[in-house]
Amino acid sequence: MTKTVRKLRPADFWKVGEHESWFSDMSQEGLHIYDIGTHFAKFKKGERKQMEYRLELAKDKYISNDKIDLYKENGWDYIASDRYFHIFAAPTERKTKEVEVHSVEYIAVLKSLQRKMLLNLLVTVGGVALILFVLYRFWFLDNTKILLLIDGGLEVTLILAVINSLYIISAFKSWWGITWVRKKFIEGELIDHHKPWELSFLYNKITYIFNIVIAIIAIIIPIYQITKMDHLTLPKEENSLPIVRLESIENNPHLVRMEWGNYVSVNWSAFAPIIYETVENGEEKTGEWTDPNNSYTPIIYSNIYQLRFQFLVDPLVKDLIKESNYESNDKKFFTETTHEKFDQLLIHEGDEVKEFIFVKDNAVMYISYNGKVKADVIIDQAAEKISLLTNK
Repeated sequence: MTKTVRKLRPADFWKVGEHESWFSDMSQEGLHIYDIGTHFAKFKKGERKQMEYRLELAKDKYISNDKIDLYKENGWDYIASDRYFHIFAAPTERKTKEVEVHSVEYIAVLKSLQRKMLLNLLVTVGGVALILFVLYRFWFLDNTKILLLIDGGLEVTLILAVINSLYIISAFKSWWGITWVRKKFIEGELIDHHKPWELSFLYNKITYIFNIVIAIIAIIIPIYQITKMDHLTLPKEENSLPIVRLESIENNPHLVRMEWGNYVSVNWSAFAPIIYETVENGEEKTGEWTDPNNSYTPIIYSNIYQLRFQFLVDPLVKDLIKESNYESNDKKFFTETTHEKFDQLLIHEGDEVKEFIFVKDNAVMYISYNGKVKADVIIDQAAEKISLLTNK
């Protein structure tokens, strides 16, 4: 049984000389081309042979019998067709003649290919423009760009923008390449049938691998993110999560947790492998607070991030401040306070709500607390909890 081998093509379709030279070199290694696709060529493994190859650019994969007969009369065997060229071959020892190409007909073929490549380029540019418009609407118009990025809302869109930008480069190269081939044909420049292909192959291989890696990342990220996402009722008992709990700061035996609105959301993004959002509500059940009109219902809300990159810390802190001010009628000013357990500690104390931003290494914790407990108690608990994210 004849063994077949698939190999990545060395260059774009319009690089005729490189392909012809490559096919000849492969035949010398005992690999003989029999089929070709967009990215790969298929070879049959056999005896080493000295072969010559000729490629003729075409508008599509279809080839007429008259064309095959014309090449056969001049000593060339038809091998296969790509979307944009036909392949012919002959042993080096065979007496062959170069097939005379009809100038007007061939220029028309090249012009048709030129229009196709230009249409591909325009469609690709349109796709990238649409993606950039989405990014503009959801990111550039947003006042908290880094927070949106870290929360994982734009990673796939950004990757798609990169992929399509690479397609723009490829489409432009194809349009420019076929334009260059047409120009050289009109000028009467002959094709170098043994043009070196190694450098083109290296570039094509690197580009192909890079595109595959980017595409795999674009698939893996949302799938992995889905497996990490969760929305749970916050357990009543203390656990190992880096979350400041009401019970630990209130220290009130008469405080019970409300039955609703207590949750922890778990998320993941390429920029923050650990993301928590939590809400916990409590209610005083004895003493003066039993009066429904005079109830004590503390609530604590937190956003917790373990960032992958240190340079994201400062912009995230700024965005958390912006986010805090978003629904406020009055401008909130956070006061920075020095604390030995934190790299940065920002506090805003309003009439009813206390807000904190804690930073230690790559960990950032935002807490909003509505209740009677003093700030120092919350700070001490936050110092204990944030150490779970930094292992310090």
